Amino acid sequence: MKKVLYAVLIAVLLILGSTYIFIPKNLKISSAIIYNANREGVFHFLVEDSNWAKWWPGKILNDDNGKKVFAYSGYDYRVQKLRYHAMELSITQNKKSYNSLLKVISFKTDSVGIEIDATLNTGNNPLSRVLGYSQAKRIKKSFDDMLVALRDRTGTVKDLYGYDIKNEKVQMQFLLSTNKVFPHYPTTEDIYSLVSIIRDHISKTDGKEEFFPMLNIESRDSINYFVRVGVPVNKKLPDGGNVALMQMVKDGNILVTEVKGDPKTINKAIKQVEKYISDYQRSIIAIPFQSLETDRSKEPDSSKWITKIYYPVV
Repeated sequence: MKKVLYAVLIAVLLILGSTYIFIPKNLKISSAIIYNANREGVFHFLVEDSNWAKWWPGKILNDDNGKKVFAYSGYDYRVQKLRYHAMELSITQNKKSYNSLLKVISFKTDSVGIEIDATLNTGNNPLSRVLGYSQAKRIKKSFDDMLVALRDRTGTVKDLYGYDIKNEKVQMQFLLSTNKVFPHYPTTEDIYSLVSIIRDHISKTDGKEEFFPMLNIESRDSINYFVRVGVPVNKKLPDGGNVALMQMVKDGNILVTEVKGDPKTINKAIKQVEKYISDYQRSIIAIPFQSLETDRSKEPDSSKWITKIYYPVV
């Protein structure tokens, strides 16, 4: 009987001893994921509170101070502080709180790693360490789920920038251009009056119009607007009056996205394309332009306008 008791005692002591060996007092919890995306784009996406509803796998609440609380799997997450490509989070459950750090790491311009970690104090006695280990496994599982959800919602250019921005090649080579300064934001009539000037010039040649009219609007003071209009043509044509021949680098690199809506919607898309250019460290090498896929002079409903935005880049 004594031998059995001794054996049980030894077994218990071994189990207790093993908790100190295999379950440290400060238990590190970590999860990471790598996928194709741009670090700047992902981080900018994360710092916008409004974007969390697009990917967060749980519920989003407000605490008594009006601060966002991101609840998932029994834990409440709060953003405490922004760092350089990182954010400090707090994790709370049953009045216990843990500090966590989420980092956004760049491997290449189109490859990103997301890592989130935390340290859990398991205490000094064997039971608290066993319970702490179980808690750490649950937190680890929630980390894994969060990163998968984030990857699935930020894995495409459209996810991050709101538009499907594509890398294409310049198809047109020659275009006729004219310009004018307006003391107000150009109306549809203003724009197509310039298009008409170019079309009248083309009609006096043996050339032919190709693709769609092109538009660029520039203002430095929000009072005067310098408007450029271009019409692509099939070959090299002579200048005339205020109409000048321009030449593009055919098969050069160009970014393009399509947008449906009015000038306000178009300008929003332009800002997102420029953000993409900055994030991907591209350089603009020529004047960007809008391709007027919809004849706005015949379609008064601006919500139906289809416009393609082009940015020549390297």
